[in-house]
Amino acid sequence: MEEILEVLKDHLQKYPKMTPQDCFKLIYQNELGPEHMIQSSEESLAKLLEEWNSIEADPDAELIEPIGNHLCRINLKKAKCLYTPEAVNDIFVRTANIHRGRMGEFMHNMKLLKHSLEALPVSFSYDEFLEFQEMYRGRGYPALHHSPVFREAYDPHYRVVYEGFAESLDLDC
Repeated sequence: MEEILEVLKDHLQKYPKMTPQDCFKLIYQNELGPEHMIQSSEESLAKLLEEWNSIEADPDAELIEPIGNHLCRINLKKAKCLYTPEAVNDIFVRTANIHRGRMGEFMHNMKLLKHSLEALPVSFSYDEFLEFQEMYRGRGYPALHHSPVFREAYDPHYRVVYEGFAESLDLDC
C-alpha cells in the first residue's frame, strides 16, 4: 500500500468524523506541505501567537503526528507545554521556505484516494466524495481548512513541519 493510503487509513481511524474535505486537506499537506508560502517570519509569528494565546496547553496531547512525505503536524496544545512560539514558528517557516511538492503527485494521490475509498474506514458516501471532489476541482485545488465537522469534533491546532525539524526542537544547538 502506498504511503499516503497508510497515512489516510491511520488518520481516518483516529479521526472517524473526517469528511472528504479533511481527506483532501491531508493529501494537500502531505505533498505540498504548509498551505502557503510565508511572506515573512514576523507575519507568521503574529498569526501563530494569535492562535497560541487562544488555546489551552495540553500536556497529554500527542506532539507529533506524521502525515507522510517526511512531514508532520506539530500539535500546538502540546508544544505550548514544551517550547516557545518562536521555536515552533522557526521550524514552520523553514519548512515552508524549502519544501517543494509536486502538483502531479498531489493529483496522483487524489486518484489513489478515490480508487481506495472502499478499503478505507470512511464515514462518508462515494457520492459525497464525488460532490466535494467536483467542487474542489472547480476551485482549482486550493489549500483547504478543516471541515466544520472536524473542527468541532477535534479542535485542531498545529503547524506542518518537517519531522526532522520537529525532532530537533529538543536539541541544544
